[in-house]
Order: sequence, then C-alpha cells, then structure tokens
Amino acid sequence: MDVTAHKIRPAARLLRTVGQDLVKDVYAAIVELVKNSYDADSEDVVVSFSYDKVAQTLVVDVVDKGDGMSLDTVVNKWLVPATSDKLIRKRSARNRVLQGRKGIGRFAASILGSKITLETVQGGYLTKLNLDMEKVESFTFLDELVLDVTHEKTTRSAGTSIKIETFNLTEEKLLEIWTPKQFKKLLLELRSLTAPQEVFESALKQGFKIEYDQFDIKLQFYDFPLSEYSNKLIKIEPFPVLDLFDYRISGKVSSNGHVSLSYQNQNVPSLQPEQINVQIPLNRIEGQVYPGELYVDIRAYDRDPDSITNMIERGLKDPDTGSYVGKNEARRILDEYYGVGIYREQFKIRPYGDQEFDWLDLDKKRVQDPSRKIGHNQVIGFVYVRHEEHSGLEEKSARDGLIENGAYFGLTTILSTIIKQLEVRRFRYRDKAQKGGRSSSIEDDLTSLFNFDKTKDHISSELDRLKVSPELLPEVKSSISKILTNEENKKANLERKIRDTIAVYQGQATLGKITHVLLHEGRKHIKYINETAPRVAKWISRVIKSPDSELIEKINDRSRKVVTHSKGLSYLFKKIEPLARTKRSPNKKLNLVNELHNIGAIFESDFTSAKIQFELRNHGGGVFIECNEVDLITVFSNLIENSIFWISQKADAEKTITIDIYAEGSSVELEYKDSGPGFQGGNLDLMFEPGYSMKPDGTGLGLSLAGEAMSRIGGKIEAKHSTQGAVFDIVIKGTS
Repeated sequence: MDVTAHKIRPAARLLRTVGQDLVKDVYAAIVELVKNSYDADSEDVVVSFSYDKVAQTLVVDVVDKGDGMSLDTVVNKWLVPATSDKLIRKRSARNRVLQGRKGIGRFAASILGSKITLETVQGGYLTKLNLDMEKVESFTFLDELVLDVTHEKTTRSAGTSIKIETFNLTEEKLLEIWTPKQFKKLLLELRSLTAPQEVFESALKQGFKIEYDQFDIKLQFYDFPLSEYSNKLIKIEPFPVLDLFDYRISGKVSSNGHVSLSYQNQNVPSLQPEQINVQIPLNRIEGQVYPGELYVDIRAYDRDPDSITNMIERGLKDPDTGSYVGKNEARRILDEYYGVGIYREQFKIRPYGDQEFDWLDLDKKRVQDPSRKIGHNQVIGFVYVRHEEHSGLEEKSARDGLIENGAYFGLTTILSTIIKQLEVRRFRYRDKAQKGGRSSSIEDDLTSLFNFDKTKDHISSELDRLKVSPELLPEVKSSISKILTNEENKKANLERKIRDTIAVYQGQATLGKITHVLLHEGRKHIKYINETAPRVAKWISRVIKSPDSELIEKINDRSRKVVTHSKGLSYLFKKIEPLARTKRSPNKKLNLVNELHNIGAIFESDFTSAKIQFELRNHGGGVFIECNEVDLITVFSNLIENSIFWISQKADAEKTITIDIYAEGSSVELEYKDSGPGFQGGNLDLMFEPGYSMKPDGTGLGLSLAGEAMSRIGGKIEAKHSTQGAVFDIVIKGTS
C-alpha cells in the first residue's frame, strides 16, 4: 500500500466566494470596510464615489487616517483570509473594541468591483498592492497566485485607502446599479451604523457602560452622474427624530433577567418618568436562556395627524435644510428611520433595525389588536448586547443576523415583554386622552352606548339655541324625551343580551386558560378507568370459572377505585360546566366558602406538583353572596392560575396561596395573597388593563377577565403593592 502526503489547497475563487457569497450586499460590504477603519483607530472615514465617463470606470474609495499597516501586517494578516488576529487581540492600540473578528471583512470589497488597490502608510512607509479578482479566478489554486507588494518610503501621513474599481461600466448601466434609492439606502445604513451619542450617555446614566469613541463617517461624491449627489460631501448625522418621541422606555436588563426601566410620555411634559422594576423568568421557558447584560432604549411615535403635528412642534426639521417640515415630510422621515436595531457596543448588527425586517413581529401582533399594539413603523429602538462570550449571541459569518439559538430567543422574549410595558401605558394615556381605542371597561362602554341622557341634553340645548317658540318648546322637549325614553326601553333587552353574551364568552375564555388543568385531571381519571376496567373484566371471568377470595377482594378494591375516579371525573365536569354554557344563567345565592373550596379543587393537581399549599381562612362564620357562579369562577381561577405560574418562578421553600374571608356588615372582604415575587414598580393600576402581562408569553387576558367579572358581581378588586407576594383586596356585597 502506497501512502503519500497531500495538503489542502484552497481554490483561487475562494477570495471571490468570501467577498460575494459570505457578504449579503453592497451595503454590508461598505459597512465592513468602514468598521475596519474604526479598528485602525481612525477618527473618521470617507467613502467616496467617482465615475470616469470616458474610461467608463466607477471607483469606490474607502479612506481613513488611522494607524495604517506595516508590510508584515499586510502580508501575514491582511492577505490571510479568516485570520484570527483581531479575535486574539480584541482591542486596538487606542483601546477600541475591535469590530472585525472573522477576518473576512476586507474581501467584501470584491462585491463592489473587480480590482482592489490597497495603499497603506505606517511609520513613513507606503505599502501597496493590487488584487485583480478577475485575474485571481484564472488560477486554479490560491497558492498559485503571486501578488506584487511594493514597499517604499513616503512623506504621506498614516492611514489606509482601499480603492475598488469597476470597468466597462456605461453611464446607463451605472445608474441602474446606483440609483437615488440605492444611495438613500446606503445613507440610512451608515446613519444607523452607530447610534447617537445621546443614547450612550443615557445608558451610562442608567448604569450600563458602552464603550464609545468618536468616529465620523462621510460620504463624498466626485463627478457622479446624479445631480443631487454630484460633487457633494455628506457628513453622516444622527437620526433627526430621535428626541421627538411620544413615548420612551429605556433601561438595563441584568444577566439574570432583572429589568430596571424608565418610562416617559412627552405628550404630558410635566409627568415625571415612571420607574419600573420587574423580573423576566426565562429560566422556566424551554429552549431559552438569558442573553447576558442588555441596555434597551425603545422610542415610539404615534402617527395620527395630531401626533404628527405635535412632533413637528417639538422641533422636527429637515436634516439638510434645517427648516421645519410639513406633515407629509414628517411621515417620510419616520418611514426612513423606524426599526429596532441591535448594537454590539458601538456598532449595529445587520439587518436588525432595517425597515423591511420586522424581527420582533410587531406588525403581526398589531393586526390582532391595533389600538393597543405598536407597529413596526412606529418605533426607533436601540438594543445593546455584550460580546459573544458574554451573551451567547453569535453573529452569522455572512453578516446577515444572529444565529437563532437559545440566547437569541431569550432576547426576543425580553424585548417583547419590555415593549408590552410601553404599549399598555401608551394605551392607557390615549384612552384617557380620547386619542383612540376604547374604555378599559366593557361595562362602562355598554352603559354609555345605551344611555341617551347626553343626547337629551344636547337636543334640549339645540332647541334653546334655535329659539323655538316658547309656547311650543315644552311640548317639543317632552315629545323628544318620550321618544328617546321609549328607545332606551326597547334597547334595554338588547343591552342585557349583549352583556350576557360577553359574560358567556369571558367564561369560556377562562375555561380555555385552564384547559391544561382540566386535561391533566381528566386524563388521570380516564387513564385509570381505561386500564383497570379490562383487568377487572378478566378477573371476573377467572373468578366465575374458579372462585378465588383474594381475587374477589382485588376486584372489589379496583371497582371501588373505578367508582372514585368516575366520581372525580363527574365532579370535574360539574365544576367546569358553568364555564362551557352557551347561555348565561341568572344570579343565585352562593355559599362563598364552599364555592372557593370548589374552585381551588380544580387546581389540586397543580398545587400538588408545584408543592403549593392552598388555604382558605374564614373569619366570619357563614358567608353568602348573590351572583353568577361563572363570574366567581372567572375571578378566582384567573388569580390562582397567575399565582401558580409566578410562585413556580421562585426557588423559595414557602409556596402558599391564602384567601382570608371577613364578613363586615353588609359586605364581604377578602384578602388574596400568594408567595410569588409580588408587584414592583408603578404597575398596580395596569393590572386589569387588557393586554398587560408580565409573563413572557402572556396575553394580558386573565386579570382583565377577572376585573370585568368582578364588575358584574358588583364588587371591587384592587392590587396592592408588595415585594413579598401578590396581594389583592376584594370587596363583594353580602346577602343574608
């Protein structure tokens, strides 16, 4: 057997593959070259476009005034694809965090043209080389390619130029490749590449240090055949609408999911920022992990006409002319800058923050509830993450996003939860300011819908204004009042029917929320019956043939247990049957203690598996109330379901749910408490708002249903501030 040694020989086309196949587009290519200038410790970078009409040549030149490269660096690092140099160094000589770690960014230049010319100056020496990508592809293997590298003394200042040329390019073809729209996109890419300094300063104030070093980006055009860009220098400026937000939520997320946020509403300038502190329990969600320490700054903009006017009045000006803009121009500016970007220290990770990339599914969520949810085109956001080794957030080699691992999904869950906090506060303000949406109480809405008192007053005022004859006025007013009163009476049945229908649906929604409990309990009973009944039948056959006292005792024992499980199944169906009705039954007198025992029994299996002690403490003897039992089940099953979830997030040995009942005169007062994490921050008045939830995947439905049901009962439910568990005070009218 002959054994010969061979080397792996990379194909010459590898360089083109690295440049064109591993970099998404021309914008990503320019971004990579700009980042390299930052890594070189340059204070700025100039990206220039020039076109020679006679030679039909486009030149893209990326020039910086950084440290430059030595001959050794060019030969042994710059010309080495996937070099680990920056990965090992991690920081520049100026102590900047190095952005290019994969060692392929410079080859992205090949997507911009066919010939690359590198000129770099360091220590009084100029190193220069030409890399002709078309010539490269004429070779089979990369080691066959020999490049001439010149090295000579120079008086030029330190820095680097990477010039990319495209030949045989007619003006017509050029303007097909680089249209005004393409340059607009490039400007946006460069503008969003680094976030404004104001965001860094805000993060620092809130205890999150981001390493920031001033770095200017400029776009220069020489003799370019587009009138709006020809011979023009554009300095890339921050987002012009950044400080003109309607709502803002910002703050730090610790590596274990503790969130410390500040919420602002600029529609009410006198309103002090609200502080929010919550814990996001990712450790309980399969497949998700905490993505390390984060800083989040989300700014939301209402886009109705009044809000656009307010934004202009706050100071929205054209970034080029400096003059105030009109409403259409304001919308256009918002259309250019919206999106939530992810930044690794100073630089954005593409494509997060792009208008066409709604990676948080904001629009999909908004379709379900447009008045409460914020759309993708209503936010400008900045999310700062730490490096891969600290966050687990790994960037793809092609620079087209993060690998969708557990840390990435944990990040999306955290951000969705934070945005919920903003959305529910925004909705509450807009609802109170009558800027859209509806009242948070369906009961109030229905009362308003079918009450004509305001209409009567309005008609009366109009009659007075029209100066109807004094002789006729009393009779006219009386007639109109009778007509409206009759209409009210006719609509009373409809109102009641609507209320009952809503109550039925809310009861069924509660049934849906506790389906997992019912399925678990029901399957347990059915499994035992299914497994035991055939066994008992076999034993009976054997006993008939040959009597056996021991077997007869086993038959009796199993039969009794089958009956027990059958009764358990019947009991379960009996308890959930009110929630499944399609017609609402009338109120009736209920023994409150017995009803609460029965509701707790629905969750008995969950209590056991989670090791939660459920306790009712009656301090007032026989306690009766008059209500619909569906409403009572809706209130307390939603409270218990929430408690089980939050108690399970804590590692504390004590796991309890207690309900203390006090009969006080004509009313019954209850104190509901659990040993979960409690309520922190200023979110107590949001507890019963539809859509408000601190659960990572919560719908914000449960406590909203409980609040509506309590209104139908004629009682009150209120959340109390506590860091030692959830506390709710409940008052219900009693009956003798």
